[in-house]
Parts: sequence; C-alpha cells; structure tokens
Amino acid sequence: MNPEFSANDVTTWAVALGVNLLFGGFAWWRGTVSRSGFVGGVLIGTLILALGGVGAYAALCGFFVVGTAATRLGYARKAKAGLAQEARGRRGTKHALANCATGTVLAVSLPLWPSWLPAVGLVAAFATAASDTLGSEIGQLYGKRPYLPTTFRPVPPGTEGAVSVEGTLAGVAGSIALGALGWAFALYPAVGIAVVAAGAFVGTTVESYVGAIWGQDARIGNEAMNFLNTLVGAAVAMAIAIPLGWGSMP
Repeated sequence: MNPEFSANDVTTWAVALGVNLLFGGFAWWRGTVSRSGFVGGVLIGTLILALGGVGAYAALCGFFVVGTAATRLGYARKAKAGLAQEARGRRGTKHALANCATGTVLAVSLPLWPSWLPAVGLVAAFATAASDTLGSEIGQLYGKRPYLPTTFRPVPPGTEGAVSVEGTLAGVAGSIALGALGWAFALYPAVGIAVVAAGAFVGTTVESYVGAIWGQDARIGNEAMNFLNTLVGAAVAMAIAIPLGWGSMP
C-alpha cells in the first residue's frame, strides 16, 4: 500500500492545503469548529492528506462527521441537563490535538513505513475517538442505566467514566463503520474491520476505567483522556495486526 500522493511533490501539499482550507472554512461557517479549531484542523488535515493519502484523510473526515453529528444530536436536551459540550459543540485546537495527534503521527509515518500496520493503527485511533464520542453523547441521551465499569453501580448521566449499554453499542457501531471505511479505501484487508473495532473497544474501555478511578482529579483533563484512548486504541489494533504479518510491505 502506497500513499496516493508523493510527500516530495509541491503540488501534493498545495492540493492538500487547498482541500483543508475549503473544508475547514465550511466547518467554521457552519459553526462546528472555532477559529482555533479551524487553524488546527487545517494543519492536521493537510499533514494527513499529504502524507497519509486519501484513505487516511477519509478516516479523519469520518471521525469528524460522526463526532459532530453525535455532539449536535439532542443538544438542547443535553444542555438543559447540563451535559452538553461547551460552545455548542464547536471544536477548538485542543480538541483536534487530543483526538487526532495519534492518527497524525501514524499518517506522517506512512511514507517511511508503507504497510498495513500503521494504517490500521491510524484508522483505529480515529475509530476510538468516534466510538468515545458516540458512547458519551448517545449514552447521555438514550442510556437507561448508566453505571461505573469499576463497580457496576448505577450513576447519574454524565458521571465521569460512566458507560451504558446503549452508548456502548453506538460506539461499537461507529468503530465498525470507521473500520469499514479504511477497508473500502484499501488501507488493509477486510479482517482489519474487526481489528479496528477491537482496538477501539479496548481504548474506550480503558478510558472509562481511568475516568471512573481518577476522573475527578483536576490534573486529568478531558483532552488528556481523549489522547489516552486514541493511543491505546491504535496500539491494541497494531498489536493484534503484528501476528498477521502486517508490519511488512503488503
């Protein structure tokens, strides 16, 4: 698997920058990103498109679309309950870095390591971020019995680390969709869909446990938690893929 663009081609970078300025401008106009989110998103998106290729960029876009839709769903109801994301869900640079840093690093590594292994890790990172967002947003809206994974005791919606069956199922569905997107762009074989979903499930589960145990500690911010789950999701997916021989050229 080779990236669709050459990292040394000036045209590649110009096209990547232009595409992201266009999409970023539209997202800013629609109020889904803040000014800082526009800048951060353009930088991250340009790197991923230029170095990772169209498939990697599709994974990034898939996460953004799923995450934005989930955040906006039932926003008034969540705001009334004090559970909605601040600034009407507009994402800033800190959100972009927290959710996309792992995927961006793996995209940058693709020209140096063109194989299925970093590609499946990249998609798993974005699938984990999408799964986490879906789990939180859907769980807050439709979760009938939120509980802490450490004790299995019911807790109020929005409690740090809380999970629900409804939110978990939504997250798994989202990770499978992102995994299928990576397969559709030939980033890895079909079994990679299951690998991505497994990595995302472990990543979000680890975050829930950490949140349940240390979530009230002011030193552990939401962005740090988001970075942690994407890192774990990517690492687990890559660990599963290593025995499959995905570390060498396909």
